[in-house]
Amino acid sequence: MPKVTALASLEPEGLGAEGQGWQQRKSAQTRIAILEAAIDCLKEHGYARTTTQLIAQTAEISRGAMLHHYATKQELIASLIDYAFYRRMELFLARINELTDDERVQRHAGIELYWKSLLTREFNATLELSMAARTDAELRAILLPKHQEYDRIERETVRRAFPEWHKDAARYELAMDFCIASMEGLLLNRDVWKGRRRRVMLRAFISNTLQLLRDGKLDLPSAEQYLGEDGLGDDD
Repeated sequence: MPKVTALASLEPEGLGAEGQGWQQRKSAQTRIAILEAAIDCLKEHGYARTTTQLIAQTAEISRGAMLHHYATKQELIASLIDYAFYRRMELFLARINELTDDERVQRHAGIELYWKSLLTREFNATLELSMAARTDAELRAILLPKHQEYDRIERETVRRAFPEWHKDAARYELAMDFCIASMEGLLLNRDVWKGRRRRVMLRAFISNTLQLLRDGKLDLPSAEQYLGEDGLGDDD
């Protein structure tokens, strides 16, 4: 599948070895094995217990080979973040491109595909890093700018995939904010809010709300009415 131009900037260095020599291809394969092992380690052990030694063992390579590709844990984490974001969006867009116009516009199949993207190993890895970054300033310094860039790219690529939103940028931005906040909140509370039926109904409610917003049947809120007397919200 050809790479989407906007996503190419997320691809970790050294992975695009197509058409190059054998050594370059082997190096790219090793890097992918390391990054896949890192994702597995984050899922099984969490960030605090994921060491470069553990990742090397999981990838079944020597520590020396690991250090050849990633001299420090910081370099590895930076590449891992890029890889996880890239893979998650690549898979999501591949599925979106398979939808019919009816599935995309009327049946809102994109909502379910977005939900599925939250259940991937790649999202699990970035979520684990996001949680750890709350108390790890060094990790936060690596993750935050990459996450902000991913958010920008995600919004651009999703909007291209859903041209029915092109007529109103403000509604689209609010729809994305609502969708991301609601769906990720649903994921975080999945074990608390037991029952598949309840989760499906909530996703259907999100879908219906987005349709009303898209069709102009739901007024855009005025931020000023929610601000305090000093003009600042609770999160400022």
